[in-house]
Amino acid sequence: MRILIVEDDPAHAYQAVATLEAEGHEVFGPALNSDEAFQWASSENLELALVAVEFGGQRAGIELARQLHGRHGLPAVFVSTADGVAPEHQDAALGLLRKPFEPADLVDSVLVAQCLLNGGWPPPPPVPRPMEIFHRAGMWDQV
Repeated sequence: MRILIVEDDPAHAYQAVATLEAEGHEVFGPALNSDEAFQWASSENLELALVAVEFGGQRAGIELARQLHGRHGLPAVFVSTADGVAPEHQDAALGLLRKPFEPADLVDSVLVAQCLLNGGWPPPPPVPRPMEIFHRAGMWDQV
């Protein structure tokens, strides 16, 4: 998959990039802010964004995920330690990958997202333990 990483924590961002590239994904970013995310989304044919809910000291990732989907048709998976915030915004993402997670959980979460985007519901096991799926029938059919 062609994946955009939106994360302002360099350690998390570069670990995600290295993990996903090792699995054969083409990874873009990390985008450290919304402007960079929109630049990647407008210039590349991306398939998925992994968006930190909190970056830049705010919960800007929620609105960014909505805008990436609205403007570019780019679906997102939230990545966050804030368990209570992301589920309130299920309209903006396919799901939530809770930090901290193991590299294998990241890889499996991308596979689950890919399955959802290809119309698979429910996704086949294993859904990684730190992942919560928000899939709503019909929302992602237009991606």
